[in-house]
Formats: sequence, structure tokens, C-alpha cells
Amino acid sequence: MKRLNSATTLVEVLVVIGLIGLIGVAGMRFFTSVNTSQKAFSQQAILQMESRKAFDQIIDQIREGTDVIRPATGETLHYMVFRDLINQVNMLYLEPNKEESNRLKQRVYRLISYCNDFSGLYKKENEKILHNSIKQVRFSSLSPSSVQVNATVVSDKGEYQFLAHVGLLNVGGIE
Repeated sequence: MKRLNSATTLVEVLVVIGLIGLIGVAGMRFFTSVNTSQKAFSQQAILQMESRKAFDQIIDQIREGTDVIRPATGETLHYMVFRDLINQVNMLYLEPNKEESNRLKQRVYRLISYCNDFSGLYKKENEKILHNSIKQVRFSSLSPSSVQVNATVVSDKGEYQFLAHVGLLNVGGIE
């Protein structure tokens, strides 16, 4: 009978070191990939939260209205005109934002809310910027007291699109 050699050879040691190295490289690639995905997901979540906040301001402004003047029922426009509870005329419209357009390297608009105070004159203090970086917005009147809003909000993290059906203030019971 022959006696087995229990000593480890250099070839066996090199094979084990190579396998450990391959497992280490594969593990590092996996964790790098997970980290990259997590950062992208985190940026998308931040964009959605910021966009949702901006869109909520638009929705709140519209909900203060009592009836839609423009767009007419069944019509879609890039602006909206409506009356509020004290019968003032409010407008939501886009205005070019050159600073943000240059920074984001694409055409971007401000969404402006303007309230007419019946003086017949334009007053800058009646103007309120609802959001600084809107790519597009469309208002579709579904009835005299509801509108569908489709807006795309843009930031350096990307863009996010919203679609919402908004009911205006119901004043049927108010005298």
C-alpha cells in the first residue's frame, strides 16, 4: 500500500486563492450594482416627492374655484380660467423660464396663477408662481365644475408626469 501525501501543493494553494479572488470580485460587483440602483431609485423618489408637492399646489389652487370658464366643457387648453368663491377670475398659465431652461438645457416654463381684482389693471402682486419648472400642462374641462390636469414637472433629476381629475368647490348649498 502506498501512503497518501497530506501536504498541500503550491498548485492547490493557487487554485484556492484564485477562487477566493473570483468570489470577492463577483461580490464587489454585486454590491456596486446594488448601490448604483439604490441611488437611482432614491433620486427618482425625491423627484416624485418634489413633483407631488408642486402638483398639490396646482390642485389646491384649482379646488378654490367654483366654476370653469375656460377651457369649455370637452376642450383641452394649456391654460385655465375659473371663478373663485368671491367671484374673482383666476387664471393659470405658463410663462417661459429662461434661467431654468438654460440650467436644465431644455424648454421649461413657470406655472403662474393670476387673480383679477376687478380693477381693470394688471397688478404684479396678484401674480403667484406655483412652480418654476413645468415642461407642459394641459387642462381638460370635463364639466363646469371639474377639470382634468396633465402636467410634466422637470428637475435636474429627471421629469415626472401627473394626471389628476380635480373637482372645484361645490357651492350649491352656499347662499
